[in-house]
Amino acid sequence: MLVFPSCFFSIVAKDVDIETARISGGVSLSGIEDSIATDGGGRWYATADNAALHTREKIMAWRAFKSGTGGGIDPFVFPICDARHQPTRGKTKVPHSDGTSFSDDTLYSQGDCEVYVSADAPLRATQIQFSIASLGRPLIGGERFSIDHPTWRHRCYQIGRIIAQDATSATVQFHPPLREAVATGNAVDFNNPRFVARVDGQMSAPMTNPKFASGSVRFVEDMTGSYA
Repeated sequence: MLVFPSCFFSIVAKDVDIETARISGGVSLSGIEDSIATDGGGRWYATADNAALHTREKIMAWRAFKSGTGGGIDPFVFPICDARHQPTRGKTKVPHSDGTSFSDDTLYSQGDCEVYVSADAPLRATQIQFSIASLGRPLIGGERFSIDHPTWRHRCYQIGRIIAQDATSATVQFHPPLREAVATGNAVDFNNPRFVARVDGQMSAPMTNPKFASGSVRFVEDMTGSYA
């Protein structure tokens, strides 16, 4: 699947969250209304308004991505690109497995969060246990993480409550429920969480003058379940 270059477009005004659908269960004689969720836990969405496509490269990349996904119909991977609100302090530099660098003495760049699932969790679970190899900052709630599932691929989750935490482990409550069961040892991505998405509506980028364009788009989590 294609990956939307979220950070490349430097979208400042964006909204990424979980939308829910509810129906009223009726109002009691005392005036209390029951609310019933009908969406299985909600789905992710992302909106970007007035993205500044102020270079030729950004305009062409926007157009190419739109065409590469069949006009936005085909599913793709959307990285949230929000490191400021993740438990990371930035990139770290590491060598090859044998301790050597590249020929120009540069090193690999990778995130400073390395976390794994430490106990099997079933489909639709809302609590999970982590084994922490490294974490830039302690978890405080509100962080997002994603898991690359075998069938549903990249799915994103948001931490609501820290149940337990120490330097090497954590147990958290999260939302939405697990899209697919996970096994001990599955990697958890806190560095750059992402989810499979599709375009909801149009992916427009009208020219504001002969050189610049302004992009607007809304993405929603794709639930077709058929991914190459």
